[in-house]
Amino acid sequence: MGKHSEKQTETPAASSRNPGSLNSIIVIRLIVASLIFAVSLIINMPSFLRILLLALSVAVSGYDVVLSAVDCVESRDYFATPIVIVFVAVISFFIGFGLEGAALMMFYQIGLILISYADERTVKSAKELLCYSDDETVEKVTGIIEEENAGKMAMESTVGAAASFVLKIALGIAVLYAVLIPIFTNLSFAVSIHRALTIIVIATPLSVVVAMPLTSIIGICYGAQFGVIFNNAAAMEKAADVETAVFDKPGVFADDHPRLVSVQSDLLDKSTFLNFAAHAVYYSEQPFAKAISDAFTQDYKLDLISDFQDIPGSGVDLKINGAHVTLATRELFTSRGEAVPYESGKENYQMLYMMVSEKYVGKIALSTEFYGEAEQLAPDLKAIGFDQCILLTEDGKEESEAAATELEFDEVFGQCDTERKLRLINDLKSSKDTQMMYVYANGFDAHSAADLDVRINRKGKFADVLVIPEYIANLPLALQLCSRVREVAAENAIFAFVVKAILIFLSLTGYCNIWFAIFIDMVAALATILNSIRVTSPSLISILKYKAGK
Repeated sequence: MGKHSEKQTETPAASSRNPGSLNSIIVIRLIVASLIFAVSLIINMPSFLRILLLALSVAVSGYDVVLSAVDCVESRDYFATPIVIVFVAVISFFIGFGLEGAALMMFYQIGLILISYADERTVKSAKELLCYSDDETVEKVTGIIEEENAGKMAMESTVGAAASFVLKIALGIAVLYAVLIPIFTNLSFAVSIHRALTIIVIATPLSVVVAMPLTSIIGICYGAQFGVIFNNAAAMEKAADVETAVFDKPGVFADDHPRLVSVQSDLLDKSTFLNFAAHAVYYSEQPFAKAISDAFTQDYKLDLISDFQDIPGSGVDLKINGAHVTLATRELFTSRGEAVPYESGKENYQMLYMMVSEKYVGKIALSTEFYGEAEQLAPDLKAIGFDQCILLTEDGKEESEAAATELEFDEVFGQCDTERKLRLINDLKSSKDTQMMYVYANGFDAHSAADLDVRINRKGKFADVLVIPEYIANLPLALQLCSRVREVAAENAIFAFVVKAILIFLSLTGYCNIWFAIFIDMVAALATILNSIRVTSPSLISILKYKAGK
């Protein structure tokens, strides 16, 4: 059986005992078993000889299924599909339906081969979705989907548990049916047991969950095509439930380090002003510090700096050669009761004002231009159903509020260093009864308190999702894709359950026998695998419709 189907839906067996593997040996065995089966049907012979031939057909086509069933018994997985198939085949011989028992084993093996082939072809098609991606992305995504549980969804465990429960219920119903029906009707025990065995075959969970890992893998590859890389299926499931988005401004909407635009001073020349400013920010870790340092080309005299204080989101306070220097936002000076000039029309810039020895000497303008591809993130997320978008910035109050207004965020928190951002996310997660994601660019050595961490970078040890920076605008599309993956997985499970329900009804009324039941169940499994490719249908992703209408 292929890596992403039987191995994940049934109890894993040793490679030598893995039925359904697509190779020449199993094909030859099935051909031989089919010839033996045909001889038992065509040629007139004593009944005991026909039974022996049918038993030989079962042995040739399904001895590895028997070995797999033994492994399941040893691991105490008594309701695994191989055990059910072997049990039904053996009982069929005892009640005089050996022909159907032999057909059951052959159809089961043929079904596994077809599922394995469809599995491999589907995974290959999923990888072909990466044909236009760069080598680094292809290598990373290939590594992800080749991990053992990369495609395993939480839904798979839930649905698998439900299918196992249904199987146990079906076993109980089958036993009651086999025992009671002959008592109250004119049907023989052989017929009632035959119908009961058919019910048991139908109730096996294989077709219900076989396509789920493939659906996830297709989703992962399709998302990577748009520059959004999910670490596994679990991350996609979390993304499908997210309703609140918390965004970090630096690196997501604007450069980590803004650009110095102008220096304005009536008291100092530009070189002297920059000298003071560069020394003032030398020890600062705030984004504006690098912009100022990059513009300063002279040598530093660090022995002149003392009493340095970094004020996150507001500025710096220190002494230079004994003189008190403050380089900060207007809000900080206003909070101290100190007046600095205000000039309207500068909303697109981050303004920092400087005082030396309590005297205003000038100001610096820093660029705060936003990435064009990121400007519509908040509106796009709201268009696909997000309840709230929150912005975290290291800027002062005025700059933060201006950014939130321009980017259409519902709420903003300014003057945030990394520690405060993580604390705010923890508080927001505790206060809001919704699934939350945190989108950031600068890495930190932990996972935040959010349900989903999304990093705008090609690398991120603790991130659940990586977004290639130039494709950041595709994040809403990728989140909509996650919902689509789950919808298709649910559709497949519902379809398989409906098919089983119809087959059980037909078997109860005598219109379905064992070999037909396993044949239709395997066809249903193949149909769910083929249906998984619908994840890539753009017409089914509402964000594309939204963007097309803009």
